Amino acid sequence: MQELSATMEQIHTVKKYRSYYKEYKANPSDKTFFEEYKSQIKLYETALSELKKSYSKLPNSKDILDKLDKLQEKKNTLMQEYSSSKSDMDELYKIRKNYGIYMGKEIER
Repeated sequence: MQELSATMEQIHTVKKYRSYYKEYKANPSDKTFFEEYKSQIKLYETALSELKKSYSKLPNSKDILDKLDKLQEKKNTLMQEYSSSKSDMDELYKIRKNYGIYMGKEIER
């Protein structure tokens, strides 16, 4: 889930700073433009290189959101199962404890 969140953040960065990068690539000899927007261009390049490591082409935000939704649903289902199992386990521990107390008194008689 963290990986998908990081991917979404990188996609956002790429989309946000794409115009600066295109302007820079259109006129790479313009040093003043590069110096002024150096941080945005570097962020774009870094985010794009990270995305290219994981994906052959820029992933679709909608697909990633769908994956996140499915993972969230799965997490919720598993948490409900865990809660139910924990409740059952607590009940069994209580029964075991009571049984041990009862059997301990029976042995003393």
